[in-house]
Amino acid sequence: MIKTGKTIVYMLIIIVLACTMVSCKSTGYPRFVQDALKNVPGDVLVGIGTANLTDMHLAMITATSRAMVEISRQIHSIVIEMVTSYQLSGNGDSRAVLSFQESIILTLSQSNLVGAQIIKRDRARDGSAWAVILMDKENVMYAISQAQIAAQQAVPEMDSFDARDWLDAAFAQIAAQKYRVNDR
Repeated sequence: MIKTGKTIVYMLIIIVLACTMVSCKSTGYPRFVQDALKNVPGDVLVGIGTANLTDMHLAMITATSRAMVEISRQIHSIVIEMVTSYQLSGNGDSRAVLSFQESIILTLSQSNLVGAQIIKRDRARDGSAWAVILMDKENVMYAISQAQIAAQQAVPEMDSFDARDWLDAAFAQIAAQKYRVNDR
């Protein structure tokens, strides 16, 4: 049953990444984005954002924000799956688990993505701005750990929940699938 729960998180991550790729494939990734993604390590989350605005400074800020939102969505999906898998494995009462999950998500939504790195920002030939951002496993774990501490204070019944094992499994799956981009 735990494997089924973990499979769901992996599928959510794949869907999020696929949605990002599908929305960009209609125009294709610019060469500099493709190059930035070629050597992405397996233990990172990747966010890609784009914006096409007349003000290039504002377009770069918007593209960067969209890439950060993409990473936030991935973290959100991972957290939901971790907590759901924890509950499915026979731990915790459903009300406590739901309250704990909501507390983690609230804390994460109010925090910055500390440690996320912009690896490439540039302008494409069509004038659109693009940003590629990475956030490594340790920084994701730090963000989730901080949210977990706050959530355990709010819901003491969840003291036995430890995010590290669940996160290790999620990143193992991400690494196995590695973010790939078709060369054009």
